[in-house]
Amino acid sequence: MAAALAESNLTDAFQAFNTLSGALEASYRDLETQVARLNAELAEARLERLRQERLATLGEMAARLAHDVRTPLSAALLYASRLGLEGISDDDRREIAARIVARLKHLEGLVADMLAFARGGGGILARCDVSALLESAAQSLASRLDGRARLTIRTLAPGVAVFGNAEALVGAIVNLATNALDAAAATPDPLVVIEASVAAGSALIRVRDNGPGVPGAVRTRIFEPFYTTRPGGTGLGLAVVRAVALAHGGSVRIEDCAEGACFVLELDRLEGGA
Repeated sequence: MAAALAESNLTDAFQAFNTLSGALEASYRDLETQVARLNAELAEARLERLRQERLATLGEMAARLAHDVRTPLSAALLYASRLGLEGISDDDRREIAARIVARLKHLEGLVADMLAFARGGGGILARCDVSALLESAAQSLASRLDGRARLTIRTLAPGVAVFGNAEALVGAIVNLATNALDAAAATPDPLVVIEASVAAGSALIRVRDNGPGVPGAVRTRIFEPFYTTRPGGTGLGLAVVRAVALAHGGSVRIEDCAEGACFVLELDRLEGGA
């Protein structure tokens, strides 16, 4: 009798345990579903916030662009009008033509920066080998080297890949390196190093120079659209880099270094890389 009662109690206990396990499993699945939904809503809210910020900045950009375009455009028109004057020597014509081209290139840079900021990281997304991104950036930068400046590419983790828009990412690296070359130009031996490495689940692209560095007061505003310390600068280069980084779920920051300045572009690393 006692054995039968014990067996009955054990059966009841197992049934209660199975019932509780089923309820817990159902609750866990429901919790997982809710967490996934909340994560999706948070991601959508973040993207919406970024879109709203981008739209607000684009409105400011349109007004700023109209102002910034006027000066080089007026200069180009003035130079162009002089080409038709009588008695101008061939040397003067060549100088005037060169000035026109310079003003038009400045306009082209303004429009290119605006479009790059507006696009952010949009476009075709695919697996991007980080080493290939660095090589493409180096090729784009080759024409900017003046014979004194040295550009060094280092890949400390071959095979590392990210998912994104290759053109936008290369453009971001080129923007960082162009700023670095400008900063290093004031030194006797200008040097810019673009280095790829990994840290946990991230791919890190560092752009270092041996220039004067970035003052603390400038660091707090350096990624703001239209903020620039360079005469003739558009103030959009680093804003474009930040927009591209955010569109790829990454970030860009200034890192302390012993000499010059160091900018770090951090992106999610694809699994399966080095």
